[in-house]
Amino acid sequence: MLTGKWFITGGAGFLARAIYRRAAREGWNCQFTAFSRDDSKHVLLHRRFPWVHSVRGDVAADRTLLRAAMRGHDGVIHAAAAKYVDLSETAAWDTVRTNTHGSEHVLLAAFEAGIQQVVAISTDKACSPVNVYGMTKATMERLFVESARWADWKPVCVRYGNVIGSTGSVIPMFQRQLAELGHVKVTNPNMTRFWMGADEAIDLILLALSDRAQPGSVVIPYVKAMPLGEVVQAACGDDVQVQVIGERAGEKRDERLIHYEESVRVIRHSDFFEVRPPGERLGELPFTLSSNTPQHWMTSDEMRAMIADAATI
Repeated sequence: MLTGKWFITGGAGFLARAIYRRAAREGWNCQFTAFSRDDSKHVLLHRRFPWVHSVRGDVAADRTLLRAAMRGHDGVIHAAAAKYVDLSETAAWDTVRTNTHGSEHVLLAAFEAGIQQVVAISTDKACSPVNVYGMTKATMERLFVESARWADWKPVCVRYGNVIGSTGSVIPMFQRQLAELGHVKVTNPNMTRFWMGADEAIDLILLALSDRAQPGSVVIPYVKAMPLGEVVQAACGDDVQVQVIGERAGEKRDERLIHYEESVRVIRHSDFFEVRPPGERLGELPFTLSSNTPQHWMTSDEMRAMIADAATI
């Protein structure tokens, strides 16, 4: 669990709300500040979690506000991002502004405010990136890794796949399409993706902030995968009508969480991988962690349970 005062960028979004829910359920001795630029999300946040303090702001704007708002906190969870892969392909300037320069502002503001722990939320799209979203997240990771050299503090990243029900997730979109159109549009049912529930994502954040992960690391879970066609059936029913529309701009058929080149600097723990900074070589034989050859496949029952849970966040 978290204790003390925590500042969350993107603090009115799905992952942040899951953290507040978990804190309330488990009675964490913790205070939160939600930093977000979306007024409508702030209104909804206050209805459900009135005890969460909020500050309206943009991570990519003047970092003076960020630094001032962060002062007095014990740690930062950086979850703010432009998350839609296809939209980012035609909005490169804004995606770079938010995901790269915004992350730079978060790091500098946290450092200047004297905060000791900062964790950033990354994505499998940052591994061998082929789209703007992935490239900006890969750059964010490197900023966090390099900043670990500045002082005795702990910047760290977590990298994982799709959090079921989160902003940018296809599952709510599939369900809306079924309700509105009577069928579901799928890019390619044979595509595979990594999937995890909100609490699994939170567990990884807590792990990254613990003494088990070193500053400057990228922490990656042992996570399950599922083909997109099976995801549609789990979300919408086995007899759902599917229209195949082809891959969108910037999409891969399969995703990776670890690529061959960085695998030689991976530490294998019993329950997670830890990628160490460039230049370190730990003697690991090269390997890859891909969604078409995962350690475990997710079952339909597991997917349905996580979809049901996501609907309550």
